[in-house]
Amino acid sequence: MTTPSSQVGPPPAQSTPGTPGQPSTPAEALRAAADFIESSGQRSGVIVACSAGGVSIRVSEPYGNAAARHAIVARLATLIGGAVRQEDERDFAAADLRANGAIGGLRAVVSTGVDVRRTRRRTGDGRPLAEAPGGQIIAVPGKLPDGWRWVTELDPEPRRATHRKQRKADAALPAGEAPALAARDCPPLTGASLRAAARQEQATAAQPARPGSTAPRASAQPPW
Repeated sequence: MTTPSSQVGPPPAQSTPGTPGQPSTPAEALRAAADFIESSGQRSGVIVACSAGGVSIRVSEPYGNAAARHAIVARLATLIGGAVRQEDERDFAAADLRANGAIGGLRAVVSTGVDVRRTRRRTGDGRPLAEAPGGQIIAVPGKLPDGWRWVTELDPEPRRATHRKQRKADAALPAGEAPALAARDCPPLTGASLRAAARQEQATAAQPARPGSTAPRASAQPPW
């Protein structure tokens, strides 16, 4: 069994089939990948695909923890002599963390997927967020523009803009002034004021009408 230190190195040059230490068939590549996985200690949570030209290791677990998968990719990247970087799909909202290196003389790729943040985080059906070259976080409805990158779940959650209705509400009068105005224009309705209004209405109805004049009408509203 080979050790990780013997497998770390720069991407290999083109080799001829049968060269010692450089697998030339998928079976040999699979054995080299198996040796690497065994010596790395990452015996689960990965999907390995091999061909005559390279080895692909996809970190799939823990499924709901992107930070933990990122840590695994970073550790395996050091063993294959690579560095982790984000690779974005340009036509749709998807991103990978990927590192390129070598395993047993073969080209090797270690990767995992990360979710793209959206404008509606809870429902997941909002527009995807992307970062412009100047650092602005903007919702992108279609393809990712050149020079931009997707904002992923590993990025800090961007601050959301204040809703327009909330800004209008903030510009209204302070809450302490509105009740004072209402109290000044409309005195409180009490039992004493109701009794005073009833006595005034009875006194007005008991007055005799003068000749040639029209009897005054009872007030339809209380005098407050």
